[in-house]
Amino acid sequence: MKKILIIILCLGCFGCNSKNIVNEEKVVNESQVTLDLLGEEEIALNYNEEYVEPGFKALNKNNEDVNDLVKVTGQVLNRPGEYTLSYELNVDDEIITKERKVVVKALEVEENASFVPVLMYHYFYDDEAGEKGSDTNYLAKSLFEEQLKYLKDNNYYFPTMKELKDYIDGNLKLPSKSIILTMDDGAESNYRIAYPLAVQYQIPIVWFVVTSWTDPNLPYQQEIINSGYVSMESHTHDMHRAGCSGMMHGGLFQCISKEEGLKDLTTSKEMLKTAISLAYPFGDYNDNTKEMLKEAGYDLAFTTEWGVVKPGMDKYALPRIRISDGNSLQTFIDSIS
Repeated sequence: MKKILIIILCLGCFGCNSKNIVNEEKVVNESQVTLDLLGEEEIALNYNEEYVEPGFKALNKNNEDVNDLVKVTGQVLNRPGEYTLSYELNVDDEIITKERKVVVKALEVEENASFVPVLMYHYFYDDEAGEKGSDTNYLAKSLFEEQLKYLKDNNYYFPTMKELKDYIDGNLKLPSKSIILTMDDGAESNYRIAYPLAVQYQIPIVWFVVTSWTDPNLPYQQEIINSGYVSMESHTHDMHRAGCSGMMHGGLFQCISKEEGLKDLTTSKEMLKTAISLAYPFGDYNDNTKEMLKEAGYDLAFTTEWGVVKPGMDKYALPRIRISDGNSLQTFIDSIS
């Protein structure tokens, strides 16, 4: 606390003389650490409008600028949704946090897309570093980057799973060039190769993960999710196994008891927190699996059957387009057209 000594000379007053001095101490509070957000704390943007950070003003106790000590987390994508940006200032043993909400309005589309391709990837290898894929489920990094660049350069729109559900139900129109990229299993190459390219080209991707194989709540997993370019959906908790003899690929999900199935699906959903969709292990499904998914609170389920998603389809038997290694860019373009 700063102290200011104020000296008052009492001259010619009653009962005192020029030699009398009265000392009075007045306490003045120090300046406080402050963090103020510039602009509005809630900002509305139109679809595809770029977010521009209004900024902030941070001062320490000496009224000195400490903006460089402010840590900002969160990201705003130019797609419909609500985004939260967090600001934290840690200085002089004080921590101040503030939040800003950014709402990107739903897109306005006059003509609805006649179909939406949902692409199915599995694994990747870095051909530029001399790696090779074990089979056609492994896609070369150079080919994947070529595909992403094409989608970015041609202004494709990437719906969320919620938007796809609303589109199927007839409650939302999507642009004619809409597409979703999904990746099954959540393999290591997704993190090492696919994720950095998705961020580079600003293209959201969906990972269908087996939650008994990977914990989505680990710090590095959360960092990937918080990037805004990866959403994790379910590939079951522990049903990516065979066990049903004579039933398609023998996926266990087809013949497991309802009690066991619901327990698995619920566990996966709780670990993923925001998942509303599932990819069937091996692509195997039947009427029982669809009923279990509905009861467990899933809105969509994807097979490995070839095709594009259209309004009015069975939301628990949705087709996808498998992307295989070795195909040219033109083959890719033809497959999504």
